[in-house]
This record gives sequence, structure tokens and C-alpha cells, in this order.
Amino acid sequence: MRNSILLLSICGLLVFSSCKDKEDKPKYSIPQTYNFTNANLSTSSIRLSMLAEMTAYIRTTHSNTDAPILNAEKLMNMYENINNMFGDSVLNNSGIQLKDKTSNAFGFRSRLELSFNDAIIASNNAAVKPTETSASSGYAGKLISGTRYILVDSAGIEYKEVLEKGIMGALFYAEATRILNTINSYDNQNNVNGATAQEHAWDEAFGYFGVPVDFPTNQTGLRNWGSYCNTVSKALGGSTTLNSTIMNAWIAGRAAISNQDDATRDAQKAIILKSWEKVCAARFISYVKGAKANIAAPATYLHNLSEAIGFIDAFRYNNNKSISDADLDLLKNYFNTGNSINLYKVNTTNLDNAINKMAYIFNLDASLL
Repeated sequence: MRNSILLLSICGLLVFSSCKDKEDKPKYSIPQTYNFTNANLSTSSIRLSMLAEMTAYIRTTHSNTDAPILNAEKLMNMYENINNMFGDSVLNNSGIQLKDKTSNAFGFRSRLELSFNDAIIASNNAAVKPTETSASSGYAGKLISGTRYILVDSAGIEYKEVLEKGIMGALFYAEATRILNTINSYDNQNNVNGATAQEHAWDEAFGYFGVPVDFPTNQTGLRNWGSYCNTVSKALGGSTTLNSTIMNAWIAGRAAISNQDDATRDAQKAIILKSWEKVCAARFISYVKGAKANIAAPATYLHNLSEAIGFIDAFRYNNNKSISDADLDLLKNYFNTGNSINLYKVNTTNLDNAINKMAYIFNLDASLL
């Protein structure tokens, strides 16, 4: 009798376990790509295109021949999307801009606008002798090393990177992480124009990552964060590339939202945020390493350092980041001379310290990057 009861109990547990396993699995299909019928990526895609045009405009000064002198008013108009300054009329007529979504939590918006005017002075200095280096510590202008030509401020920070990495952090990363961290606050019951507010918000966050809907199979047209993710994917992903890990999470999270599956949505959100931080950390390390390898080539050296400090600053815009503000301050201080940054005066010991610190915080093998 006792054996019969025990057998029945075991069978009951197996049935319960089997039912529970079935309940734990999603009761809906997850597509292979981000090709949801009601997905709308237009808002974030337009902002990525706006940044691309602004970056291209500043890059026109990266030449060893006569280069145009930048126009601060044009840069500001592009930033605010007024007066039809973009070459693409779709951008001009979109009703969307970069400025209103750029976070000023750490003073970046104000610093960016000041850099527009400062860049004009630098491009004027560069235009005097366009085939020669005109920049030095304390003097804004052009740096030339081999076939690399960049426009830098008096501290050696590249203007293009102030804009590009700044917007990547203070807008694309800031908005995407804000949306992900608060995704449960968006309505997911009522459809407006074919999608719920939560579906639309997730789409916008995905759009800021800058990859096609069939990434990573399709790697054409990667932009900003998507491009950087791709360059470190194998080093960070092991047998499963980081590209696949983060893209699968974007897709599964969106499917979960459409099927009212909050638990799966939140699990995928966590994967995205963790993976995105690793991309940021890995690219910081690779750029500092690139700077160390090019100390004798000032333009390449300062380009790499300008990229690196942009990634440090980007971390700050995630309110639930895993790296502490104290560690970010320490990393930034490795680039400081006295009370301010001067990339001309950064020493190699501090570069090594920065690499080792970032690698330790995120448990990364710097030798792979």
C-alpha cells in the first residue's frame, strides 16, 4: 500500500512538473527577425540619419587639401532641424530633431553647442595651411598623421567625436536605456495606430541600436552602436556571438510585449542592457589600446582617445548601469591633467590603468579586444 501511494505521488509530481514546464514556455511564436507587422522604427532611424549627415559635414574638414570652413549656424540648424539644412528632404520634413531628445543631465547639450562655435575657429586655423598640422596642445586646428586628418580642440579632442559619441550616449543610449528601464510603465492594452505604447517604445529603443531587422544575418548598413557591437561580437560572445545574443533578446522581448508576457519581456530587457554595457566597455578598451599603439602618430592617437572618453561618458546615461559613478570618475581622471582633460598629456601608465580597470569591472579579456 505504501509503495502504491509513493508511486502515485511520484507520478503526480511528474505530471505537475510536465505541466509546469509547458506553462514556462511561451505559448506564442517568436519570429526569426524583427519584422513585426506593426513595428515602426521611423523616429529613431531618422535621428540616426540626422547624426550621420552632421558627422559627414564635420568630416569635410578631414582633408590635407583645401577644406571648407565650418558654419556654426548650419550645425545648429541641423541639430534643431530648421531651415532645411539636411541633404535628405525626408529629414527636413520629418518634424523630428536631435536637440529636443538630447539629454543635458551632465551638461552635454550645452557643451555640444559650444563646440559648434569652437570648431569654426579650428577650421579657420586649419584653412591657413591646409596641408600642414596646425593643432597643438592649447591650440585648436588640424592634425595630420599619414592619411588621417582630424579637426581637434585645444585639448586634442576630436570635434567629430564630440558630436558623434556625444549623441550616441546622450541621445541614442540615453533614450534606449530610459525606455528599457521603464518599459513596464508604458500602456500595453490599447492600440493607437496599430500598436500599443509599449510596442512602439520598444521599437524606438531597438531603432537606436542601429541594426537592420534581420541582423546579424544581414550586416549591411550597421550604424553607430550596431556597428560597434559587430566589431566586438566574437570576442565577447564566445561560441554564441554577442550579435546573436542581443538581437535574439530584442526580438523575443518584442514578441513578449505583443503577447502580454511581462516576465519574458523583462528577462530579455536585462540581456540587452547587460550586453550593451559590454559593447561600451569593450570598445573603450580597444580604443585605448589603439591609442597606445599609435603614440607616434598624433592624429590617430588622439582620434582613439577621443573615441574612448566618449564611451566613458555614455555609461552615465543609464540610470541602472552596473558600473559605479566612482569608477567612471576614476576612468575619466586617467585622461585628466590637473582639473581638466588634455589628451596631449595623458601618460601610458594611465592608459594601462584605464584598460585594466575597465576589463576588471566587466570581467573582460583585454587581450581579445
